[in-house]
Amino acid sequence: MSGRRTATGRALRTAGVLGLLLAALAGASLSADPGGPPVRVAQAATASPQIPVDPLPGGPSAIDPAPGAPASAGAAPTAGPGTGAGTGGTVAGVRAAAAAGGGDAVTVTGHGEFAGLEVTVGQTTHLVNQVVAVTWRGARPTVPSPMVFGRNYLSLMQCWGDGEGPDRTQCQYGATKGDSRGGAFVPSRQLNYGRTLVDPAEPIKPARENQNVYVPFRPVTGEPDETQGSSQYYDIQSTNEVPFAPTRADGTGQAFFEVQTGMEAPGLGCGQTPKDQPGPFTEGRRCWLVIVPRGSTEVDGQPPSGQSAQLQSSPLSTTNWANRLVVPLHFEPVGLSCPIGSIERPTAGTELAAETVWRWQPVLCGRAGGIFSYTQVTDDLARSRLVRGDPGLVYVGGPLPKDEQADGRTPVYAPLAISGLTIAFDVESQSYSLTPPETRQQDGQRIPDISLTPRLVAKLLTQSYKYAVNPGDPDVPAGNPLDLTSDPEFLDLNPRFATLYFPSRIPDLLLPSGEGDAARLLWQWILADPDAKAFLRGETGTRWHDTVNPHFRLDQVELPRANYPKPDSYCQAFPDDPTGRPDWCNLDGHPYANTMREAARAAARGDTLAKSVWDATTIPGSLKKAAPQAQGMRGVLALVTTAQAARYGLNTARLRNSSGAFVAPDDQALLAAAASAPAGPVDGVKVVDPAAVPAAGYPLTSITYAATVPSALDRDSGRSYAELLRYAMGDGQQPGVAAGRLAAGYAPLPQALRTQTLAAADTIEQRAGLPEATATATAQTAHPAGPGSTPAPAAGGGQGSTGGASSGGGAGGAGGGEEPAAPAPQPPAHTPTTLAPAPPAAPVARTAGTDVGGLRYLLLGALLAGILAAAAGVLVPRLLRARRH
Repeated sequence: MSGRRTATGRALRTAGVLGLLLAALAGASLSADPGGPPVRVAQAATASPQIPVDPLPGGPSAIDPAPGAPASAGAAPTAGPGTGAGTGGTVAGVRAAAAAGGGDAVTVTGHGEFAGLEVTVGQTTHLVNQVVAVTWRGARPTVPSPMVFGRNYLSLMQCWGDGEGPDRTQCQYGATKGDSRGGAFVPSRQLNYGRTLVDPAEPIKPARENQNVYVPFRPVTGEPDETQGSSQYYDIQSTNEVPFAPTRADGTGQAFFEVQTGMEAPGLGCGQTPKDQPGPFTEGRRCWLVIVPRGSTEVDGQPPSGQSAQLQSSPLSTTNWANRLVVPLHFEPVGLSCPIGSIERPTAGTELAAETVWRWQPVLCGRAGGIFSYTQVTDDLARSRLVRGDPGLVYVGGPLPKDEQADGRTPVYAPLAISGLTIAFDVESQSYSLTPPETRQQDGQRIPDISLTPRLVAKLLTQSYKYAVNPGDPDVPAGNPLDLTSDPEFLDLNPRFATLYFPSRIPDLLLPSGEGDAARLLWQWILADPDAKAFLRGETGTRWHDTVNPHFRLDQVELPRANYPKPDSYCQAFPDDPTGRPDWCNLDGHPYANTMREAARAAARGDTLAKSVWDATTIPGSLKKAAPQAQGMRGVLALVTTAQAARYGLNTARLRNSSGAFVAPDDQALLAAAASAPAGPVDGVKVVDPAAVPAAGYPLTSITYAATVPSALDRDSGRSYAELLRYAMGDGQQPGVAAGRLAAGYAPLPQALRTQTLAAADTIEQRAGLPEATATATAQTAHPAGPGSTPAPAAGGGQGSTGGASSGGGAGGAGGGEEPAAPAPQPPAHTPTTLAPAPPAAPVARTAGTDVGGLRYLLLGALLAGILAAAAGVLVPRLLRARRH
């Protein structure tokens, strides 16, 4: 009996010990960081910083497929297939351009009459609103010329649709029906072409004589079909269709096609996700690029007749549509890609950071504990957030001056990106009757490079060409050239333009309306050049004999400055116009773009943004934008970021640096200039001096810094912003087109700058929410070895606590306008934190702390059970012994 009681007591004590051990193990397992490396962004195909273009005298540039992952299977569901004129058919002849690696360049082959045609689309996955290169070979040359489309060319359009291809009713096409370079009905949806030309395969026929019929447009929205040949969903200002794409004498060709998301083309809905599903999504709605090749015969099988000998029928006509080639387009999700209810962490600042921050956002919400919103603001406004209120995280091109810092608010700066400002261009070769025949064969093809000096750029910025202000402006000197392409100084550097003629003229740049450090950088580069500065002073060029527009002279405009002024207020009057047309002023004909991104997209579309069409039929009359220049006839320059130029497929000018070399903004040139940046008044923050870059350096290079004030953050915000920076220095530095990668146009940061940023991340996390005196003292106590060691987490102010000058993070503090709390103890001097070198961290993102949810109660139960079992193991034997006695 006593043996059984002894065994019972031992069993209970053993159970108690085991219960405590199990509870401890459960607690350790549930509270620790999840095991294994964090989930990484899938390896994506890398993209060239610029879309390859043809050199003028040569053939097409090959678009080399890059290894990468295929489109994710987690695509958003698409709407059910519709019915209508024509059939969807199957995608014939589609093959991946990189069969082994699943690359995102895709080649499709023709069939029947066009069996020798091969068309390659340079990027088909991870698409956003951008420009992709389309090249082809094996086609017959366009006749009678590359600019007059009689026969043998391609028509391109974007369509939505399910299954293996789109129906012709789902294509955005027909808005350019006024384009007269080819047959009258080619740029339209119309299906009847007069009495003599009839498509025998076409099921849609006029019900009566003189009735026009069109291919209906069925929008993705589910609204009724549009049957009148025009659409409320797209027009000449918004469409991306290319009705005429020429083939060269060697059977090759190239076009630059703007792919549009549902934001730009609501009738297609590309990239959008279902509203009734929470996500997150790895891919939005799939769409299609459709290429319709045109040969030398019409829909009735006969060659075109008449003096023009032009094909007349629409590519949507059934016989033509049967020859189509289709390429699937896979889009990044449009809109919110983070779980609903995620905490918002505000970031704001320079447009130079925008492209890569947008690429990082979808991945960061799963890595760093919140939605990192981005608001584009000026550098000055971003720096002002470091002075008062909740700073969030700001992106700036230079530091806050020391004398503007507030007590107890020491900024921490972290290098985030290296990119630059560039003069991007979409200029296509155009000739006239005296142009040599070999040059005329290049009509409509992109000119791949131009060279510019500071003096030439000064002319473009100061409206010093005659066409840069509205005609008749008496203030533009009479001896000045009409535009850039007729300027002897420009032709001396760019002789290929000497035999070309641009009817639309290129007299100025598309400029953004805002302010920023990038503008100061540009003006500093110009003013550092003696010839350019003499021009701005109003001196007549000794060689070129031109003079600045007097409104821009240095005695009238203070330079350098953070914007691009247009002080010439000339207006052209129309006193005899019977419709009462108002004056046409400088900013009507030469307006600003809202942002550099808008300028980049406009340049890629051939849109000067000018309002030059007076419509007297409206009440009241209105001044409207002119149609964009047609592809093949474009000539637009824009001041944009290197990343925006890459996104919209724009070429970038080679600029003369202080060493006299003409340099384009490739990665090597950006890194060479960044490496030459001198030390500034704020430790750890270097700003490129455009007047002192090396011969290999690009003069308009900019280093973008992320900055915040740890003492003005709460602990959670500090942790999240630190994780953002760690991600940015790991996977975020890997170039590619997928979400989470480094966007084209940014040079990967050198290891020294990454180390500096990782040290800044540690400082932000450890000192967030602590008054600066406390944070400094704690760090010094924990690390008496000196400034070379890494600070330990500061004592006090645990998770969720606040301290310093601000008590809240989140979205509400982004404005920076609230009064700070009572001042905390101040450090002896208010200078920026000097970040000590730290060992480089592994290039992965650390997972933010995870809420264990209901498992916490299981842990508590296990712990109580263990305690009760242990107590029973001690007490029960004693009770049994007492009962025996």
